[in-house]
Amino acid sequence: MDEPSSKKTIAHARAQTSNAVGYHTTSLRIPLFEVDAGQGVYHGNYYHIFELAREDFLREINFPYREFMNRQLHLTIVESRCKYRKALRYDDEIEIHTAITSLGRRSVSFSQLIYKRAEPSSKREMKTPTLELCTEVQLSMVCIRFTGQPTLLPEDFIKALKGEK
Repeated sequence: MDEPSSKKTIAHARAQTSNAVGYHTTSLRIPLFEVDAGQGVYHGNYYHIFELAREDFLREINFPYREFMNRQLHLTIVESRCKYRKALRYDDEIEIHTAITSLGRRSVSFSQLIYKRAEPSSKREMKTPTLELCTEVQLSMVCIRFTGQPTLLPEDFIKALKGEK
């Protein structure tokens, strides 16, 4: 995937991740409980936001995370790379773009981008809403049993990711 620039139109931002398998958008406002004394989202709390978006994505493909838990399975993060570009603050309107970047027999990798609605700097910009890239994360996850042993991803999960029935 190309390196996203810091400001894009909404359509261009959505196209940024739409070429990956399983592209999904989650919209929300930053809740007060995620903000620290400096009035910005604490760096570790961004992972809460990413998790909410992944759960939303899984519900959208009709394979909610509860399905993993019912099977005594878990997706555990084995690698994470996060770039913090611009601070998020309480009540910011954001979009989290979630995409699957690779899929193996036991593993799945996600790319997640957090955009916030940019303040218009001119009257021309007011007509075309823009999103500003604030944070991006690359996550590699492995499927494990509750016992901690790696295992295969459920076949119906893989089919759901691919849009198969």
